[in-house]
Amino acid sequence: MSERKQREEADRLATDILKHGTNTQRRGLFVSAAAFGASAMVAGGATTASAQTAPTPGPAAAPPPPRRAIVKDDSRVLNIGATVRSGNYWNFKTFMTPIEEFYVRNHYATPTAEQRPILVRENWKLRIHGTSVERPLEITYNDLLGMRSRSIIATMECHGNGRTLFWEQDGLTGQQVAGGNWVMGAVGQAEWQYVPMSEIFARVGIKPGARTVLFWSGVDGNDMGRPMPYSDVVSLQDDMGVCFAMNGNPLIPDHGAPVRMVVPGWGGTASIKWLTEIRVTDRRVWSRLNTRGEVYIGPSYPVPEFDAAADEFIGVTAEDIKGPMVSWMPPKSFITVPLVLERSPSIPANYPLQRGQVPRLSPGQQDLTGYAWAPQHGVRGVEVRIDGGAWQQATIRPPNLGKYTWVRFTQPWNATAGQHVIETRTTDNNGTMQPETAPLNNLGMANWAIPKFRVEVA
Repeated sequence: MSERKQREEADRLATDILKHGTNTQRRGLFVSAAAFGASAMVAGGATTASAQTAPTPGPAAAPPPPRRAIVKDDSRVLNIGATVRSGNYWNFKTFMTPIEEFYVRNHYATPTAEQRPILVRENWKLRIHGTSVERPLEITYNDLLGMRSRSIIATMECHGNGRTLFWEQDGLTGQQVAGGNWVMGAVGQAEWQYVPMSEIFARVGIKPGARTVLFWSGVDGNDMGRPMPYSDVVSLQDDMGVCFAMNGNPLIPDHGAPVRMVVPGWGGTASIKWLTEIRVTDRRVWSRLNTRGEVYIGPSYPVPEFDAAADEFIGVTAEDIKGPMVSWMPPKSFITVPLVLERSPSIPANYPLQRGQVPRLSPGQQDLTGYAWAPQHGVRGVEVRIDGGAWQQATIRPPNLGKYTWVRFTQPWNATAGQHVIETRTTDNNGTMQPETAPLNNLGMANWAIPKFRVEVA
């Protein structure tokens, strides 16, 4: 199989597993990913045997180990597919999420500097241009480090986090709601160091009439670009930007090394990894990530306005526009107990519970612990309810650093023998409260319904 065919097959299978879960051609997925990794190493500079002078006879050299689709040690995350890992949220204890516990949502195998030389820091360049840019600019990694930067502590969450609730609490099927089973763990909190978009805009100058900012990877597949309305970027221009460090250290490959975008409060796909291009234009732009993916498609969501003649389409057509793009993530919460999985189309490979199994807690007085976040306005309060009783205000543990950060909370409970249902809900500073149910959308985006955690006390 040619290198191109191997890459296409690995990418196809990775996409397929995100749509249909981990029970789809699982063995074939990892075999193909391994084949892709081996071919990529050859493409990165190694010489094939057929191109060498005939070797001196001797013992056959062991083949290099296949490249994994995820680079970092993933022993502390949940394996939900070849290129995706969810956080083990039932084990979360810290305010800041360690890199080893931070979820990974990649659409393709993680690109590395060995495969793609542009990802070497000395080679990396960011091109800022477009019809709405007055002074196009290209900056290097060292240029970026020399620019005014900021640090922000913020959660990052995959749009599909909580998709599981559509299956487990609403009784919908994998045909009605498609996607990977993140459970509740595709969220984490980190300190991001970045050059603000306000600094970028000041250097290049933006012409009147700018409408869209397109953030483009250029090395991750051929369709990894996320458009944002220029007005939204301007409203966030000091809080979002070109990021080069996470939790005080340079980015690692799985999280976008050497440079990615960070858009706090928006779903994670807005924070494009392996960034090489920012383009500002006076047209609306449509690509896969705001048409066929990362959008609300369902009866409650209207098709957004578009102009088939005047808008720009990258790898998609006007017929692909079926629902609005997900932007701000809504208020959410959970307790650190694994959710019972009975109806989900698939169960992650290393989930701590078997299908239908209920987690056990010890009887007696104890503290329920959990996390809550509301990135658009910040958390006002968190409540807990046991077995459909009255809602009780939980205690928020310090620190609470503002709207982009999550909070930890505790609630005392005298656990009695038997099965119980524990619910949590967050209210933000705008008065928005988690609802009982979320409207159906076919991709399972941003389900913020009140989660129901079943436990057995014995």
